[in-house]
Amino acid sequence: MWVDGEKIMSAEPPEVVKARNDNSHGTNFPDSPEPIYGTQFLPRKFKIAVTVPTDNSVDLLTNDIGVVVITDADGEPQGFNLYVGGGMGRTHRLETTFPRLAEPLGYVPKEDILYAVKAIVATQRENGRRDDRKYSRMKYLISSWGIEKFRSVVEQYYGKKFDPSRELPEWEFKSYLGWHEQGDGGLFCGLHVDSGRVGGKMKATLREIIEKYNLDVRLTPNQNIILCGIRKAWKHPITTALAQAGLLQPKYVDPLNLTAMACPAFPLCPLAITEAERGIPDILKRVRAVFEKVGLKYNESVVIRATGCPNGCARPYMAEVGFVGDGPNSYQIWLGGTPNQTSIARTFMNKVKIHDLEKVLEPLFYYWKRKRQSKESFGDFTNRVGFEMLQEWVDKWDGVVATRPTYNLRLFTDKDTYEKMDELAKLQNKTAHQLAMEVIRNYAASQQNEKGE
Repeated sequence: MWVDGEKIMSAEPPEVVKARNDNSHGTNFPDSPEPIYGTQFLPRKFKIAVTVPTDNSVDLLTNDIGVVVITDADGEPQGFNLYVGGGMGRTHRLETTFPRLAEPLGYVPKEDILYAVKAIVATQRENGRRDDRKYSRMKYLISSWGIEKFRSVVEQYYGKKFDPSRELPEWEFKSYLGWHEQGDGGLFCGLHVDSGRVGGKMKATLREIIEKYNLDVRLTPNQNIILCGIRKAWKHPITTALAQAGLLQPKYVDPLNLTAMACPAFPLCPLAITEAERGIPDILKRVRAVFEKVGLKYNESVVIRATGCPNGCARPYMAEVGFVGDGPNSYQIWLGGTPNQTSIARTFMNKVKIHDLEKVLEPLFYYWKRKRQSKESFGDFTNRVGFEMLQEWVDKWDGVVATRPTYNLRLFTDKDTYEKMDELAKLQNKTAHQLAMEVIRNYAASQQNEKGE
């Protein structure tokens, strides 16, 4: 690690040092204290994600390099599948910039992984564009060359041919929220944090718990926190303390919130065009209200992500519904991502004002409810139906067919109770059903915590 030109830390295993210093195929700058970067470094930021088969909690395909561990029947690592060329950033009204999914590069045995990754880095270092920052990410190099040429150049630095990628099962999004066995007799607890923002009592409680129990902490690519190394005897007091600070177990959190993300945007980011983190809580409440209006169940959800500009820091182009700021209180709406983050979304509409979101979302969710195939996600539905039909539904939408008002007797025993709850809910920009469910979930959580004590 270097700070102001001075090396302040070097703690690498011998095999890393050996691979770093190896210059058998011209990857290094000889006699340089930084043999791979040299003095020129890389053209732009460079992201690497590592995961195992089925687990796409890292949004693998959005990274410059994606590494998938391949094991034998006993779980011992044998090698790695490599993916290259993912990236999210783009520029409005400049179609030569775009989000892109990583492509399979090939398979390498475990003893070669450091050399293979170094060969990829050297290829980007020598060939990535430095004349225009908008096109400096490795995704543009691969898009320009094609994967075959890119693979051929990387193989020259690697000194070998890549083997064909190993076949993998279907990817899944795994949140790791809630309590889980850790594999060593201990537990870990995944905590949902709206937009990754902790403060006040929540922050103080987290610090107190982490220090008291000497816990390890992991921050996830989905803006959540995982507390690790928890003894089973600590589960109840930790659960109680977390709930009192507003960190509830996932079953007490709206499913829409569990997979949603937003970048900081205003007031922290100078690139922001409109709100994201501060705006998404209200957007999610409004989406939930639309769900209820069109008859979608509470446990149904879609992946929603929002950014205040097109740079894509919250990866909106992988969402089933992506809101990308394109003006004051205005968003592009992107559709077509999938729940397991393996498909890239496309622009559906531009310049949709924040107060007009329901005019777009209501017909889309209405027809998803009525025309979807068995277990078909919203993203898959939009891709199957096509944007032309979706646009026609939006343009011709007259609203949900009016029916005689009914009262949900599972929640409200009489009309008077419903009307009082509805009046309170409107003050909080919620529906009566939303507020009632929130009260019930919070009560259930408090009762569970009291039992734990």
